[in-house]
Amino acid sequence: MPRTIRLSILSLALTALLAGCASPPQSLSELPRTPQASAEKILADADKYSGAEANLMRLYAAQAASDADRPQQVLSILERIPQSDLPLDQQVRFSTLQARSALALDRPDMALRALRHPSMGQIDGLPLTDQVAIQRLRALALGATGEPLQAARERVFLHGILSVPERNANRQAIWENLQLVPAEELAQAVQSADSELQNWIELALIERELRNLDLQVQAIKAWQEQNSSHPAASPLPDSIRQLLELHASRPQHIALLLPFEGPLATAAEALRDGFLAAQYQAQSRGMEQPRVSLYDSTAYADLDQFYAQASADGVQWVIGPLDRDRVGRLAAKASLPIPTLALNYSEAEGPYPEGLFQFGLAPEDEARSAAMQAWAQGHRQMAALHTGTDWGQRAFQSFRQSWEAMGGVLIGRVIIDQPAEISGQIADLLQIRQSEQRNQRVARALDGNVVVQPTPRQDLDALFIAVTPQQARQIKPTLAFQYAADLPVYATSHVYQVGPDGQQNADMDGIMVAEIPWLLTRDDKLYDQVTSNWPQAQGPLGRLHAMGIDAQRVFSRLPQMQQYASTRVNGATGGLSLAPDGRIRRELSWGVMERGQLSPLPPSRLQ
Repeated sequence: MPRTIRLSILSLALTALLAGCASPPQSLSELPRTPQASAEKILADADKYSGAEANLMRLYAAQAASDADRPQQVLSILERIPQSDLPLDQQVRFSTLQARSALALDRPDMALRALRHPSMGQIDGLPLTDQVAIQRLRALALGATGEPLQAARERVFLHGILSVPERNANRQAIWENLQLVPAEELAQAVQSADSELQNWIELALIERELRNLDLQVQAIKAWQEQNSSHPAASPLPDSIRQLLELHASRPQHIALLLPFEGPLATAAEALRDGFLAAQYQAQSRGMEQPRVSLYDSTAYADLDQFYAQASADGVQWVIGPLDRDRVGRLAAKASLPIPTLALNYSEAEGPYPEGLFQFGLAPEDEARSAAMQAWAQGHRQMAALHTGTDWGQRAFQSFRQSWEAMGGVLIGRVIIDQPAEISGQIADLLQIRQSEQRNQRVARALDGNVVVQPTPRQDLDALFIAVTPQQARQIKPTLAFQYAADLPVYATSHVYQVGPDGQQNADMDGIMVAEIPWLLTRDDKLYDQVTSNWPQAQGPLGRLHAMGIDAQRVFSRLPQMQQYASTRVNGATGGLSLAPDGRIRRELSWGVMERGQLSPLPPSRLQ
């Protein structure tokens, strides 16, 4: 039937339907936006017709259901309409209704499929308000399906045609989307992005890649001068503006409280050298730095004596102490005279005094990271092997809590302390003996004419281990001997020895290890400078040099981290964020043992 005839019939049908209530649409591209009839009434009348007329009336009903905020009803109605049979303009209407309803029902994948329908390539011919609405839907769907960079790109394209009041919300949404994009992806995208998005990304990378507050402020001011008319220049995003405020109000006198005498002296020196290296990095570029005073914690009978001295000296912030006992005593105080970033964690749970923050290289962070990494790679049922030491117990408890909180199942736990018992313990965990007994029964039943290889239990997806290098060297060969060579193994950094000699880590190939970026990717901008001055920073002491560097980077941003829970510092020891109790949490990088050395885990195996 020619389209002109269809229009005439449709006009008559809708006139009869809506007589005395509303004027029927004059063409297929002009469906009523505020229909007087209910979706149910329109559907009932649509059933009296067939073909194009029925499809249009059902689409009209879907619009009515959408206007009434009934997204599930919209999708149910659309299921009765063959989209490809609709005229092109109404295919666009169909996709828009479907996408809006799918987003309302938290089904962003469906929304994105609808918005990628071939008919959506024709939206340039729509009224501007409809184009804006569709692009907003596309940005929302992209963000909700894990494509924040594409969502930001969509919003940047949209920004210029929005009204002034709408631009503020859109500007904030662009920034929030960019915050969700990994720094590596942003660095790649900046090369090929359109100029306006490129400038957005450059600003985001200042916050993400430049880890020193002074260098960030220097780069922000240079960006503002070069991009004064850019939408992000006035006003600056909140987190960028706050960096400028933090820099303007930061303390001018810092105390480093470390044990420069006794068994922790070597660790204290590494922390000091890392902290001062981060200070000198900015100072070498002509940026004035706060004064740093060194205090030996072993010289004070108690912490009150130290704080009295520090207050008299005009200290505004304290970095330290390092030993756990002193941190515990700080955590038990009712208040602190000077804000303090302790370089260890209290064993006691909070609440802690206001102004106390805690940062350290805790095994709990690595265990939490192992749980998240294993879950992201699709594992749901795991077992754990760990030492009976304090750190082994703490790592296991942290792993279990994180794993079970995500919905994972812990189907076994083994404490390993005796080398001679490890093989038997792993065999029991894998239930190899039961498999061997079943196979023997099968062989006897078949008069010994068949050989059946034992198989480990089938309900075990992966292992988490918190063990020493000596113990780890037994685990992988034992798994292979017990027919479980392919079982994924996730480990804390205690599992291997850092150093150029891979022979120390023999028989560990394939074990995945949580490690700090300083020792894994070695791409920190201070790495070459620090390791050239202190070669030992390439080895195990590198963890403490990196911690000192991050202490300098993070203390001045603690007010921002308190105010904005999403604030993350990409540090030498990992991705750093602040928990509500004032403890710094670390997200670790992941590597895999290969020929005795730890290499970054390939992207295909990362979450």
